[in-house]
Amino acid sequence: MATGWMRRLRQVTGDGAGPAQRALASLGAARRAHDAGDPATAVRLSGEAVTRLRALVGSGARVAEPSLCRALLDQSGYLQERSAYDEAVAAAEEAVTLARAEPGRAPMLVVALTALAVRLVGAGRVADGAEAAREALTIGDVRPDPEPARLATGLAGALGRAGWHDEALVQSERAVGMWRALGGGAGYPLGQAFSDHAGLLYSAGRWADAIEYSAEAVAYWGGRPAEQPDRLALALTNHAIMLGRVGRDEEALAAAAAAEALRG
Repeated sequence: MATGWMRRLRQVTGDGAGPAQRALASLGAARRAHDAGDPATAVRLSGEAVTRLRALVGSGARVAEPSLCRALLDQSGYLQERSAYDEAVAAAEEAVTLARAEPGRAPMLVVALTALAVRLVGAGRVADGAEAAREALTIGDVRPDPEPARLATGLAGALGRAGWHDEALVQSERAVGMWRALGGGAGYPLGQAFSDHAGLLYSAGRWADAIEYSAEAVAYWGGRPAEQPDRLALALTNHAIMLGRVGRDEEALAAAAAAEALRG
């Protein structure tokens, strides 16, 4: 969690091996287990963190609420990966309740609502997920941040696969806008956001708009050939398909030929 929250937690619980520190250590260990491909351990460790932080909040330490919200969102994601959809939704709903508790938690509420929308769509409750996503969009004065941008990207894909193309495009546009504001540095997948948005537009039958974004993806990866060489070839291939769809055959052939040349 944010350094400020951790500092306030320590002021309440003390440094060293207090419950807050053990909870935060469990959260870190859960993320490492997840990154190592062990979601079962991630669920167990994040559950331990949630239990400790709930106890702190129950004892009156409201300063622990943001950390509990973060722990619940982490646990929710791990549970979804384990196909425990109902539990994942419940954890995300609890996180939303905590984020609503203070007016100053608007950025946290955006993250929690978007995460809840992802979990609901994953559980097959697409209409409920779309409703949570729409509420997240109504919260203003939230600065672009990688976490809600990644969540919006994932939510857009999930809604698109469920056939909710209009809702998917709204989330995708939000994600693209955030990634533009954040820039295209390492870890900020602006080029992939262009490609994803182009694909959603294409699926929705908005071919001319799709071509604009597929061209942006080509331009993005064309300016960064050393980062991920295969991305430019893929972007060119997608661009060729979209150009061909609207009868721009010469341009489509040129893009396809460029992609083949890159692949050797």
